[in-house]
Amino acid sequence: MSEELMKPGERQLKEMIPYIMDLIDNLNNLLAENEAILAEKGIARKLSVILSIITLHRYYPDVFMKEVWDQLLQTIDQLKQIPEVSGKLSDILNDIEKLNELKKEAGI
Repeated sequence: MSEELMKPGERQLKEMIPYIMDLIDNLNNLLAENEAILAEKGIARKLSVILSIITLHRYYPDVFMKEVWDQLLQTIDQLKQIPEVSGKLSDILNDIEKLNELKKEAGI
């Protein structure tokens, strides 16, 4: 599709998809590898629900960005506080940083 035919923010939404896929994979791995710790801290269920919504709307980032993005960011902040997990967040944090940039550019 030609750039001049795209709506404002549409290019950024398309650019988000690979980062979203990577974020989903990284969050799934984190959840699977640290399920006991996350369940003990009360984060596993919350993260699973957020992850399900992101996965459901992975091709429509504007939908989940408006619905659960802030909840995801709060959950990531909680994960940073857990010493056993905090060192495993670098890829997730990189994806979130890039998605935040694209979100801002898209005006979501």
